[in-house]
Amino acid sequence: MLDAAGGGFWQLCPDGRYEVAQHYRDRTNILDTIFRTNSGVVTVTDLMPADAHDIREHARLHDEPRVIRIVECLGGRVRMRHTFNPRPRFALEPCEFRVDDQRHVHADTQRMHLCLSASVDLGSADSTFTLHAGEAAAFSLRSSRVGRCRGDDWTVEAARAIFRETRRFWWQWVGKVQYGGPYQQHVWRSALALKLMTYAPTGAIVAAPTTSLPEWIGGDRNWDYRFTWLRDASFTLFAFFQLGLIDEASSFFHWLAHRRLGRRRRLPNLFDLSGHAHATEQVLEHLEGYRESRPVRIGNAATGQLQLDVYGEVLDSAYIYARFGGSISRVLWAELRSIVELAIDTWELPDSSIWEVRSERAHYTYSKLMCWVAVDRGLRIAERFGFAHDSARWKQARRSMHRRILSEGWSRQRHAFTQILGGEALDAAMLRVSQTRFLPDRDRRVVSTVRAIEEHLSAGILVRRYRTDESDDGMPGSEGAFFMTSFWLVDALAHIGELEVASRHFEQLLAFASPLGLFSEEVDPSSGRLLGNYPQAFTHLALVGAAVNIERARRRRLGVHGLKAGRAAARSR
Repeated sequence: MLDAAGGGFWQLCPDGRYEVAQHYRDRTNILDTIFRTNSGVVTVTDLMPADAHDIREHARLHDEPRVIRIVECLGGRVRMRHTFNPRPRFALEPCEFRVDDQRHVHADTQRMHLCLSASVDLGSADSTFTLHAGEAAAFSLRSSRVGRCRGDDWTVEAARAIFRETRRFWWQWVGKVQYGGPYQQHVWRSALALKLMTYAPTGAIVAAPTTSLPEWIGGDRNWDYRFTWLRDASFTLFAFFQLGLIDEASSFFHWLAHRRLGRRRRLPNLFDLSGHAHATEQVLEHLEGYRESRPVRIGNAATGQLQLDVYGEVLDSAYIYARFGGSISRVLWAELRSIVELAIDTWELPDSSIWEVRSERAHYTYSKLMCWVAVDRGLRIAERFGFAHDSARWKQARRSMHRRILSEGWSRQRHAFTQILGGEALDAAMLRVSQTRFLPDRDRRVVSTVRAIEEHLSAGILVRRYRTDESDDGMPGSEGAFFMTSFWLVDALAHIGELEVASRHFEQLLAFASPLGLFSEEVDPSSGRLLGNYPQAFTHLALVGAAVNIERARRRRLGVHGLKAGRAAARSR
C-alpha cells in the first residue's frame, strides 16, 4: 500500500486475467476472495486462528502468530500464482530465503523468522500450481522472533479444522451482541472490526491498523494510527458497552491500571502495543506513499501534546463500565483519581484537544467540556463505591468548569458552542454536548448548536471537523469530511428528537462503506472516495453509537420498554 514497487506482499491469484470480488463469511472476520477466470472459479479464504473454547477470553494466543489461507477450486481448472515477497521494517532490512522440502519457505530477517508452509509444492517464493474442480490447497504463514518456526507438515484438513474453530469463535462472540434494531448487519460488522483492533495479549485497542493512508490524495496529512490512544480506546469501549460487550473493557482497564498514570505529571495520549508511551515520529523518505502521497510516517508526535479532553473520555468509559457491572479495583481507582486531579489542575491551560492540531495551543471548548466530564464521572464513581476523594474540591471544580463553558464557550452571534472559548469558529466535536449530559437533550443551546454545525460544517450528509479557513490547525493542504463527525450528527439528531432525519442520514452514510462494509477515517465529499487510515475505529464506534441511539429514540417514541433490544439501546446514556 505504501510503495507499489518496493513494498512487500503475499499474493495468491490466478496466473492470468481474472475478475475478483470479496466478502466476509456471515458474522465472522473470515474473508473470502472469489476469482473468476475463463477456465474456472477459485476462492481464497483468509483467516487468523481463534480458539472458541473460552469465549470470555480474547482469541487465545498461539506460540507463533499466523495467517492461514485456503484455496479451493469451485469449478473448471485454474492455474494459480503464489508470490511471497516480505520486505521487513518498511523495506529497510534484507531478507534471506531458504526452501525446505518444497513445501516450506523460510525467510530470515534481522529481527524475525518467517515460515511459510503449504500443502502443495512451492519450490521457491514465486511459484505456480494448478487446481481442478473440487481440489484445494492450504497455506500457513507463521512468525517467530526467536529461533525458527517448526517445519511441520501442513494439510488442507488441518487448515479446515482451524477454520471451523475460528468460525465458531466469531459466531459465539457476535452472539453476545445486544442490538435488535434495523441496522443489525452494519452493527455486527462494525463490532467485528472493532474487535480486530483489540490486542489479545493485553486488551489494548489500536486506533487503526494502518499508517500514512492520506487524508487527501497527494497531500501530506498522513499519520501513523497503529497505537493505543486513550481517547480512541475509551470511545471504542463505550461502543462495546452499548452492545452489551463487557469483557473487552475488563481487559482494557486491567491494562490501564498498570500504566502508572498517577505517577505522571501529564497523561500520555498514546501507547504502543507493549505499553510504552514513546512513539517518536519519523519520515520514511525511501517510500513513495499511497498513490504517491508523501510523506510516509511511522510513530506519532501527538504523544507529546497536551490534550485535556483525554481525561474525560477515560473517566466516562470507566463510569459506564462501573454502571454495567464492571469492577473498579482500588488499584484502578488510584489511577482514575489521579486523572481527575490532573483535570482539575490543568483544565484552565490551553491545549491541542481532540483533533491534535499542530498549531499553537488554544482554549478549546471541547477540552473544557471533557474536563468537566472527568470530574463529574469521577464523583459519580467515588460516591457509588465509597472511594476516597476530595469531594469539596471536586464539586467546586465541576461548578467552575460548567460556568466558564456556558459563559465563554457559547456564542450569541453563532447561536452555538464554539471551538475556542470566546471565539466564533465552529467545531463538530461540540456535537457531544448532548452525549455527555452536560445539558439536557432539548436544551435550546444544544439544539441550536446541532443546527449551526449542520448548516455550516456539512456538505450534504457529510460533516467536516471544522473549516480550515476559520481554524489554523498548523498543517497545509486539505482534508476530507470525517465519518465520525457525520455519525455524531446523526447521533445528535436522534438525541434532540429528529428521528426521521437521523434515520435518513444514517442510511445514506452507510452507502459510503467499502464493499466489505468497512469505513475509513474520512471521505472526499465531491467524489465519495474513502480517505485516511482504514479501517478506522473512530468511524465504526460512531456508527454503533448512532444506530443504538436511533433505536433508543424509536422505542421511546413508541413507548416500548422491557424488551431485549430496548435494554440494549438503553445502554447508551
